[in-house]
This record gives sequence, structure tokens and C-alpha cells, in this order.
Amino acid sequence: MFCGDPGAPGYAACAHQMTIFAIASTIPAMLAMVLMVAAFATPAMRVDPALRTRTLTYAVMAWAIAGGTLLMGALPSL
Repeated sequence: MFCGDPGAPGYAACAHQMTIFAIASTIPAMLAMVLMVAAFATPAMRVDPALRTRTLTYAVMAWAIAGGTLLMGALPSL
């Protein structure tokens, strides 16, 4: 989102909101990392290829959510 000039009223609140979006994007990113590690490290996942594929699909979806959240906070508003 576009916060305007640093001296403008409400700039601090807008910048704080951008920081909150950046922090919020770490939650699905951490979930995606845990799912990817589990897909390759867990013995049950190594045995069942369908379960591994499903887990990796969920990890990719979590990465997409994390990226979308980060972009939503970083891009200027339209």
C-alpha cells in the first residue's frame, strides 16, 4: 500500500500496517517449510507417494498464501 510522504498524517500507522502484513506472511511461510521438511524426512511420507504429493501441494499453497500476503502489504494500493 502507498503510505504517502513520511511527514504526512497517518504515515506511521500506514507503515506499521505494512510491517504487520510482512509479519503475517511468515506464518504460512513457516507452515510451508514444515510441510516440505515433513514430506522428505518422515518415513511414512517416503512410503506413500500420494501422501507426499498431497503434502507438497499443501506446501506450495502455503507458499502462495505467504507470497500473496507479503505482496498485499508491499504493493501500492490501486
